Amino acid sequence: MNQPDPALHRLLRAASTAPAAAPVPAEPPFGFTTRVIAGWLASSAQERPGLDALWFRRAFLCAFAVMLLSIGWSYRTADSAATGDEMTIAGYDATADLP
Repeated sequence: MNQPDPALHRLLRAASTAPAAAPVPAEPPFGFTTRVIAGWLASSAQERPGLDALWFRRAFLCAFAVMLLSIGWSYRTADSAATGDEMTIAGYDATADLP
């Protein structure tokens, strides 16, 4: 059977000799909640509210542009193959007729 890790024994020994935890107060100190809320309101006023929406819009527009470019490229390649390369069309017809 595997022996427990010596570091684990040392940790458990140290935890058993630790002093008792200080009692947790029932409510926060006077004025603590108002300071926290005031700090939260001050920090949110400094941030730009639509930064996430702006990044999402830019990413969407870039993806849309890439999509349009790829569609245009595929149509251009399909048109050039259909009008200029008769051997490609003949090869496709030959393979399409095979069972």
